[in-house]
This record gives sequence, structure tokens and C-alpha cells, in this order.
Amino acid sequence: MAEEAKSSMMPMLLGSVAAIAIVLALVAFLPRGDASEDMTEAAPVATTPAVTPEAPEPVAEAAAAPEPAPEVQADAPETPVVAAIRPTFDTFRVEPDGSMVIAGQAEPGQIVDIMLAGEAIERVEADASGAFVALPMAGPSDQPRRLSLLGDPDGAALASDTSYIVAPIARPDVIAAAPAPEAAEPLPEPTTDTPTGGLEAPQAPDTALALVAPEAPPTVLQADEDGVRVVQGGPSLTPPEAEPNVALDAITYDPEGEVQLSGRATGDGAVQVYIDNEPVTASPVTEGGDWRIDLPEIDTGVYTLRIDEVDSQGDVVSRLETPFKREEPAEVAAVLAEETNRAGFEVAVKTVQPGMTLWAIAEENLGDGILYVEVFAANHAAFGFYRSCGFVDHDARVDKGSGLQQLILRLADLPPASPPEDVLAPG
Repeated sequence: MAEEAKSSMMPMLLGSVAAIAIVLALVAFLPRGDASEDMTEAAPVATTPAVTPEAPEPVAEAAAAPEPAPEVQADAPETPVVAAIRPTFDTFRVEPDGSMVIAGQAEPGQIVDIMLAGEAIERVEADASGAFVALPMAGPSDQPRRLSLLGDPDGAALASDTSYIVAPIARPDVIAAAPAPEAAEPLPEPTTDTPTGGLEAPQAPDTALALVAPEAPPTVLQADEDGVRVVQGGPSLTPPEAEPNVALDAITYDPEGEVQLSGRATGDGAVQVYIDNEPVTASPVTEGGDWRIDLPEIDTGVYTLRIDEVDSQGDVVSRLETPFKREEPAEVAAVLAEETNRAGFEVAVKTVQPGMTLWAIAEENLGDGILYVEVFAANHAAFGFYRSCGFVDHDARVDKGSGLQQLILRLADLPPASPPEDVLAPG
């Protein structure tokens, strides 16, 4: 039975194998589809067990509000740096007795000190527009003094760029004035209190003392970044004191030895400068009637200096001609060496010959160094002058004195000259 069963199962196994082989053969010869689809179909699908989501944990506190983003501050605009305003002069005048008139400009509400020889002699306050006026008094002095302005003296201490050099102010003369006669008073009636025969001796009347100030105001020089010029005390240019004419007031030597001429004129044209009759430079006359010219570099020596005043059409209206010595700077400095070597030196002056003084001025706001200025007190009498209407016969002879200059001129011997073509007139 067992063998029969085995024999009967063999055909069945063989048939099953044959059937499987046939199926495999059919599958092999069937057309193949997309590989991804076959792989998807053939790949067994993994069963993912269902996961029960956990309940969210209860929030104990409300969610904190997000922190605000940091504020981005825009760069503040840079404040422009405003240059400090220094006080300036509008008007300056000194009377013979030393009383002064000063007007100027400063920052509104600024305190301004009037400085004389390094000391404040008056303090004023600028008004809402920045204007101020001061009327200080300068006492007598046998030395020249520098006057300037000092803005905000207790803070920034802003010194004015311009200063004035005031010549010595003489003490007033004291004279005795005769007393005015008084009306006779009636004699008092005698009283029992008056001793018999006793009369009081009459007292001598008091003698009044009068102070007489000098008649002429002191010479004043203005010093600024443009140089030095005479602004008060120069010779008159107008009738009846003198004929209108161009004037040479000062010759300035700076610390480098450069030379500047300064003076005044009565017209509104220009001045032309000649050295040995060769034109060298020209400058217009300012509205205030003054002029300043930097003299080109010339060698030390004696020359003929000629200054022509010309009108707007270029016609010569007045002329000044004089010998001119181009000084050696060291020789000029030697004249005032003792004064300039003193501690605290600011300004010094010395009369070097009649009609001419030599000034030494420390450059207060323009750096180290000393300006030497020859100032002519009466250049009309010393130099003579020529006018377009003709020559004036005049001798001017000045003693050599200290050796700085010897001025010898006889204008009547000079030939007349026509206006040069190269004269520069203001445009």
C-alpha cells in the first residue's frame, strides 16, 4: 500500500514541477512594464503599526511674547562745527586827554573786555544784534600801549585779530587859575561874644588848579594780518592845513625783512610806486582813503622812491618823491634791541630823527616775530610834494641822526613828468 501510494504521488509532484516551470517560462516571455511599477508591485508592503499620537502636554503658562527686535537708531546728523566769532572793531578813536570811543561787533550777548597793555580797562556786553560801545579812559603813559578786544574773557578768551598801537599819552599840564573876584560881603555887626578890639584876620582865597590836556591826539597805528598803517595822528591832507596830496605814513619791515609802504590819499583812484623811476607796483586807494603796498624784493641801498596818485582816468593828481633807504633788517632791529629784549615786550617806540619815529611791535596774533615800522609824523614838511598844477619850491633837509635815513630833496629842481602809460588805475 505504501509503495502504491508513493507511486501515485510521483506523477503528481512531477506535474506540479512541470506546471511551475511552464508558469515561469510564460512570465519570462511576457512584456516588461515600468521598472518602478514592477518594483512597487513586487516590493512587499511593510505594515507600519498604528501609533497613537501622544496628547500634547498642558501649557502651564501662556507663551511668552516674542522679544521686540532691537531698535536701529539712525545716525544723528553731524553738528557742523561753527568757528568761534572773535570780536571786531567798527570804530576806534583816542582824544588828546586819553578818552576813547570804541564800537564793534561780537556774538549777541557776549562779554567783551577792552584790553590796554594786557589789562582790562572796561567790560561791556554785546546787545541782541551783537553790537557794543565802550567809552574807556586811558591814563597818561610815557610808553606806547597796545589796545585790543577779548571776547568771552572768562571762557574761550577770543582775542580780536586787529589791535591798535597807541602812542604815549602826555600828562595834562597843570596851571593855576586866578580866582574870580567875589562880591564884598557886609561886615557882621559886633556882638557881645566878640572880644573887644578883636577882629578875625581875612583868609586868602583858594587858588583853583586847571588841567590842560595836550592839543594833538596821540598817534595810533592799526596792526592786523594785512600789515600796519597809521589811522590817527598823521599829517593833515586837507585844506587849510595842507594841500591835498598823497602821503607816505609808514615803512614796515616784517620778521622776514620784507618791506611794506602805507599811506593815505584824498582821491578814490590808485597809487603807483616807482623805484629810481622804474614802475614796480600799484594799489587802489580804499574807501577810507588809505593804501598799503608790499614792496618787491630789492637789495639794501638808497633809491629814489616816487609815489604817484592817479585818478580813475589814469591822470596823475599828486606825487611824492623822496630818497628811500632799503634798510638792513639787523640794523633796524639794533635800534630797539634793548626795548624788545625786555620781559613782556609788546610795543616800543623811539624817535630816530626829527619827524620820524621807529616802532617795534610784537606780532600778537600772527606768530612769533617783531614788526619794525618807520612812522613819518610830518612827511609834507620833510618830503615836499608835487601837484599836477605845478611844483612847490621847498627844501627838506633832515639830519642823519641815528643813520637810518638822510632825506635831502629839492622838488623845484625836478623836471615835470607826464603820467606814465603803465600807471594802474582801478577798473
